[in-house]
Parts: sequence; structure tokens; C-alpha cells
Amino acid sequence: MATPPESLSPAAAAVEDDWEEARGLLYEAYNELQGLAAELGGAAAPAPAVVVVGHQTDGKSALVEALMGFQFNHVGGGTKTRRPVALHLRFNPRCHAPRCRLLAGSGAGDDEDEEAGVAGRAMPLADIQAYIEAENMRLENDPSQFSEKEIIIRIEYKHCPNLTIIDTPGLILPAPGRKNRVLQSQACAVETLVRAKIKHKETIILCLEDCSDWSNATTRRVVMQVDPDLARTVLVSTKLDTKILQFARASDVEVFLHPPTCALDGSLLGDYPFFTSVPSGRVGSCHEAVFRSNEEFKKAISLRELEDVASLEDKLGRGLTKEEKNRIGVSNLRLFLEELLRKRYIESVPLIIPLLEKEHRGATRKLREVNQEISDLDEAKMKEKARLFHDSFLSKLSLLLKGMVVAPPDRFGETLINERINGGTFTGSENFLIPNKLMPNAGMRLYGGAQYHRAMAEFRLVVGSIRCPPITREEIVNACGVEDIHDGTNYSRTACVLAVAKARDTFEPYLHQLGFRLLYIMKRLIPISAFLLEKDGENCSSHDVLVKRVKAVNLIEFA
Repeated sequence: MATPPESLSPAAAAVEDDWEEARGLLYEAYNELQGLAAELGGAAAPAPAVVVVGHQTDGKSALVEALMGFQFNHVGGGTKTRRPVALHLRFNPRCHAPRCRLLAGSGAGDDEDEEAGVAGRAMPLADIQAYIEAENMRLENDPSQFSEKEIIIRIEYKHCPNLTIIDTPGLILPAPGRKNRVLQSQACAVETLVRAKIKHKETIILCLEDCSDWSNATTRRVVMQVDPDLARTVLVSTKLDTKILQFARASDVEVFLHPPTCALDGSLLGDYPFFTSVPSGRVGSCHEAVFRSNEEFKKAISLRELEDVASLEDKLGRGLTKEEKNRIGVSNLRLFLEELLRKRYIESVPLIIPLLEKEHRGATRKLREVNQEISDLDEAKMKEKARLFHDSFLSKLSLLLKGMVVAPPDRFGETLINERINGGTFTGSENFLIPNKLMPNAGMRLYGGAQYHRAMAEFRLVVGSIRCPPITREEIVNACGVEDIHDGTNYSRTACVLAVAKARDTFEPYLHQLGFRLLYIMKRLIPISAFLLEKDGENCSSHDVLVKRVKAVNLIEFA
């Protein structure tokens, strides 16, 4: 029978608490650096995290709870986790009970607004448990069954390690056959979700195997699709207490503790697997609960480790070496993961610092430019700047009217069809429209003087196609008046009066339409002129309001 673990002396406990708190501050500083880099627009390296992967009956959620030091999830048979749960754990010796906070960004699609109402505030552990169970129930009745969006929880507790753990849905091994198609589709969905979570190179994969023979690679089959060499994978054999009873010979235990290279590649993180046992039973005050508090649960975990070591030594007939003992139990796995994560955090810092330095250089340069602009904000300099801009702007307008090819036609040019839609069509009482095929350059994208020539050509074609209006006898008689010096008729004046009146009635609508069309063509030159100024570096400044003001004034005057 194993003896309970001896408690640390007050001095040793204080040193351990200080070390844990310092490590927590390191992670917090890294998260602040990462958040600042992301806020400034840099592609910051993702925070290192441990993603737990295992099948439904591998004891995945139970191991996560043992690493945390308290129970929070629904553990049992079947699918109990349908959304990944990201646990940002932080050691805090002043928290004698778990302090939980559901973080924003945990939304679930249609229910994201509802979830945003509870996100970002502290919640009792019971509310967190109820929320997770409600999400699992919701997804159980949802056609998709699973969601890859994480439930993000920040937890502070005196027994918490400084870790970021992501608990994923358990992998499923469905039976073959058409009648199991639903379960088979669920298995594919879970496998796809898990692979997506472990694909990032900075992720540490905690691969759980519930087997006594290492040649059976159930979970490793999925993990090795993403990490073929297991170079970032920590392998854990769960339920060690039940496996020890299965071994009849010491040689079987030796092979289990030291897998041959033919069964397990030597590039594994930590070189060899870890072996854990988690005592069964839930924490609570009901009659079904085995542990009355999380303290009892944690003591039971420590006692189970001692019992596993004693059972292994009894089976082997020898004492375990220090290296072997360091791979037995949840506490040793936790220490290994914390140290591994600490190294990953330190390795990731150099990736973030250059992003912040680059942003600092850019901000310093912009600050110098702004200070220079502020120093230029006196009346004389502003007038001179406005005069130079005015002259440059008018010169670009003149060049565009004379003709140039600097501005790209695909961006600023317009075909005749688009010009008619935006600038108006020549229409009269006869509703006559010149076909595009009769118009020169109708399909070309033109601007400036070329577009002006095309509009004038269309106007001439339209006007030239109009038939002369008929003149009635009454109109001729009414045009014949009396001269002021004699009572005779001036027939030359009569002809002019008739010609002017008929020409006005016939051509005046088209002249108005031509004016609108040419005004539209001139308005189009303003953004093109601004583009040419920016291209030639003659613009006042990328931050100067003067450019927009001149554009607005010109638009108002043209209108």
C-alpha cells in the first residue's frame, strides 16, 4: 500500500509558489506582446498551446481535469465534448477556488450574439459547467453535430499549471456497414476538426493511447497525418492502473515502459511515452460523489501515482529508475508540459520583437512627417502650396484635353454605351438613336479630349439625321409683317424668322443635351487629374485635406 505524499515545508512551498507566479508573469508578458503585435497589424506568432487528442474512451477529459487540479467538465461514455474547449490556465496561489472567465470570441455562429452577453465576465464554475453542457446538448441536436469554434475559458487557481490546453472532441471508431453511416460521417467530421486544430507548427500535441501494445496506433494514426515524425507530439498512455493488472510477466512490463523503435519512433517529444492514471469518481456533495472537494481529488491523484509506481516495481521485481519515475503520473506530465511550453514561449518572443520594431520605425517616420506638416501650417506657406497645386491641377486638365496615354484606359476610360448611361443620350421628339456601329470609336474606352471628340461626332450625326420640319402657310403668313418705314413685306426677314424659329424648336433640346454630356466628360477629368498628380508626386500630401477640398470645390462649380 502506498503512503500519502509528504507535504512540502513552508519555505519550499513558498519558493515553489514564487517560481510558479514568475512563470505566469512570463506567459502574461508574452500574451501582451502578442496582443500588441496583432493590434498593430502584424501577423504575430500564435501562442503555444497543448492540444489534447484521443478517442472517446481514452480518458481525455479526465486527464485534462487532473492536469488542471479540479473537475469542471462532463466526463463519461459517448461524445461529451462537441466543441473544442480552450483553457487558459494560470497559477494563482491566492485563488483558493477556481476563478473562471468566459472570454469573448467563443461565439457559435447563430448564437454568437447571445454568447457575447455572457463573455468577458467572471462566472462561477457551476455556470461554466452548465454552459458547456448546454452547448453540447445544442450541438447534439444540430445537423452539424460538432463545431470547430472554441469555447475559450480563462482559469486562475492555486493548483492550476501555467498552461494553455485545448480539449478536442473524442475521435470515433465506427463499425463498418451501411447502417452505421451516421456514426461514420460523425467520425470523419471529428477527425477533420482535430486535424485542423493540430496543424499549426507551434502546437504541442498531447496524443492519448489507451492500449497495452504499442503496435496498435489508434490515435497516432490521426496525429501522424499532421506530424508524421511525432516531433511535436507527447505520447501518453492513460489508465495505467488497469493495464498493470493485465501484464503477467515482467518482460511485458519492460516492453510497455520502453517501447522498441520498431513500434515507436525515437523522435518523440520527451523520447518516451508518459503513463498516467486518474482516479474515478466526481467531486460534489451528492451521495454519488466520491470526492467532497477538489483538494481530495488532487490528493487522490497523487496517491494514485504512488500506487502505480509501487505496482510497477512489484511487477518488475526491481525499483524504477529516476528516468522511469519521471514518466509516471499526472504531476510529472504536468511539469514536463509546463517546461516545454515555457521554452516555446521564449522561442516565440524573437518572432514578435521584429514586428514591433518595424511598427515602431514606421510610427516614428509618420510622426516626423506629421511634425513637418504642422510646421508648414502658416498662412504664407499654405497659400504657396495652394497656388502650386492649382497650377499643377489645371496643367493636368489641359494635358488630358489635348490628349495623353498616361492614365490607364481600363480604369478611367469609358465606352460609348457607358457614356450614354452615365452622361445622357441624345433624344428628341423622333426618338432617333444612332447605332453603335455607325459611331467612330464606340467600343473604345476613352477619356479627356478623345471622349469630347466622340461626343461631338455623335452630336453631328444625330443633328445631321434630323429631317427639316414642315412649314405651314399660316406660319409663313404670320411671319410676314409690316415694316416700320412702309407697309410692305420684308421677305428676307420673313425667311430668317421662320428659319430661326424652326431651328430653335428642332435643335435647342439637343444643344442642352450636348451641354450635359460635355459637362459630364469634364467632371470625369477631376479624379483622373488627381491620379496624375499623385503619380507624378505633385500631390500636396497623403494626409493633406487640401486635395479633397479642391476636388469638392471643382465638383460644385461644374455642377
